[in-house]
Amino acid sequence: MEDVIVDDSSAGPNRRPGRLVTFLGTAPGVGKTYRMLTEGRRRAQADEKVVIGWLERHDRPATGDHVVPFTIVPPRTVRYRGSVFEELDIGGVRELQPDVVVVDELAHTSADGRKRHDDVGELLAASLDVLTTVNVANLMSVRDVAARITGAGALEGVPDDFVRAGDIVLVDLPAEALRRRIASGQVFSADRVGGALANYFRSSNLAALSALAKAWIEGAVEETFAVLDRAIADRPKVIAGVSGSPRGAAVIQRAAVLAGDDGADLVVVHVHLADGLGRQEERLDHYRQMADDLGARYRRISGSDAADSLADVAVSERAERVVVAAHGSRLIKLLRGSIASRIRRLVPRIEVVEVRS
Repeated sequence: MEDVIVDDSSAGPNRRPGRLVTFLGTAPGVGKTYRMLTEGRRRAQADEKVVIGWLERHDRPATGDHVVPFTIVPPRTVRYRGSVFEELDIGGVRELQPDVVVVDELAHTSADGRKRHDDVGELLAASLDVLTTVNVANLMSVRDVAARITGAGALEGVPDDFVRAGDIVLVDLPAEALRRRIASGQVFSADRVGGALANYFRSSNLAALSALAKAWIEGAVEETFAVLDRAIADRPKVIAGVSGSPRGAAVIQRAAVLAGDDGADLVVVHVHLADGLGRQEERLDHYRQMADDLGARYRRISGSDAADSLADVAVSERAERVVVAAHGSRLIKLLRGSIASRIRRLVPRIEVVEVRS
């Protein structure tokens, strides 16, 4: 990789241009910050002056242990909408005249709208080497396909050319090794572990992100996109069928557990019937938010019959399971059968799970 070089008359005549080293992670928790700090220690042991401009510790002990030898530059404060935020202080870094600056989370945007990669560009222009981190899902050219893989939505972006202009170190872990790290509480707090493993950090997602990162480094992204598109389309699906009733939350939760067990994508589907009532909208908004929080897709479709519509969606999505609430009047069940039984008749190959309150 070539060095990032920006002309700056303030740089001393005997100093080489600043060099960027980016530790590119396939997913959060693979150890890119740890690797960055390890490189910082190596550089410090080689008698280079290394300072930390910004570091996200995430309450991880291994990260904290690596911080001890370094000078940490105090952050600048930014006031925004009545709140105070801490951000990278470029002036404070330059005053210390280091050789190397550690700047975590390259994709960050500060409260005042400044992009961290612009801050890093200024440090490079001042002839300072920078060690930084970013995930493949933040690279502009591939973040949309990464969002499709994870279901988490597109993240803040970093220009590809900025990262490619420096050295790149790929940081990856086998999917099951990362999942073990998460399950043991080394990456997220206990209340987030279950949701993380069931959604973003499914084994299939991690394998796809790893393939995407390697393809990006090798410049073979277009070929990889076609492979990933087929893999995403072929992934198993679990449908959570919800109405405006209070039982929808239990249906979504049960479907999310099944999707996590199967390594499947979760799709939350609301069938809007012609006689639907407007007062249910607030509850449906809550279900839509639940879907977003779980990294699921939310679909709202119109139809005259819930069972027929859910069966059609299950077929079009190539779903393996449909989860619905066990409810309905006894008369309707007697005359037409329950929603679950009718879906079973329409698509016998699909498993239908009823959630009873």
